[in-house]
Amino acid sequence: MKLGFVGAGRVGTTSAFTCLLNLDVDEVALVDIAENLAVGEAMDLTHACAGMEKYPKIAGGKRFSLLEGSDVIVVTAGLARKPGMTRLDLATKNAGIIKDVAGKIMKYSPDSKIIVVTNPMDLMTYLMWRETGKPRNEVFGMGNMLDSARLRATLHAQGARNIRKAWIIGEHGDSMFILWSRADFDGEVDRSKTLQEVRFVAAEVIKRKGATIFGPAVAVYRMVNAVVNDTKEEIPTSVILQGEYGIEDVAVGVPAIIGASGVEKVVEYDLDDEELHSLRNSAEILKKRFEELNL
Repeated sequence: MKLGFVGAGRVGTTSAFTCLLNLDVDEVALVDIAENLAVGEAMDLTHACAGMEKYPKIAGGKRFSLLEGSDVIVVTAGLARKPGMTRLDLATKNAGIIKDVAGKIMKYSPDSKIIVVTNPMDLMTYLMWRETGKPRNEVFGMGNMLDSARLRATLHAQGARNIRKAWIIGEHGDSMFILWSRADFDGEVDRSKTLQEVRFVAAEVIKRKGATIFGPAVAVYRMVNAVVNDTKEEIPTSVILQGEYGIEDVAVGVPAIIGASGVEKVVEYDLDDEELHSLRNSAEILKKRFEELNL
């Protein structure tokens, strides 16, 4: 099994490390415009693996040909979100990067599944899908998996226990919302307070340490694992909708079954009126923003 990572910054390399820790990986490729960084990170990861008595082939560099034969490619390349910035603020600058990356992935590893992490994640997922021309099941985004992990942490801090299901869906951004109709845990929480905390906790992390790293890395691992081990896990995932929930031609977070072929099924729940309105509102916000980019 081979994994490719486009972007050898903190999120990309920590995601690679998390996958190497938890999966039986034969080969990893790290690609970054900063070649020395990618090579150095590959060397460091090789030494870490040897310390665990694992010996995968790990290569780093700026050549996209390193990605050839990847089963899954994780794309984190792009400008990082800075304090005070929203994910949407990054759209124009990162769109150019994603378009370039899409073409190179299709040249060297056209059969890979692509997981998009670059922010604004929903917009970049849609752009990656459009630019690659791949079927929608093979290009999907990480955002709501991370949001849902933050939700679980917030619920637990408020006293919830035995959290069996707790999902954020919609935009990976300010219009995200909690799918309360499907939540399953023991205990009572302040719903309004919970949503506010989850929506803005990433900004607080960025303010204090400059970036979110470990949370995204674990979210990436969970999604990579679902693909390479064909777990058929139900995961809130940014996927291009084609009529589900009355939404078309936009990438937005919804529950989906993830397996060997990528997004194997978009799960359509019977949402209540408020939830359906919130999901469609997220979709409209993202559509409008994409149109404004004039790509």
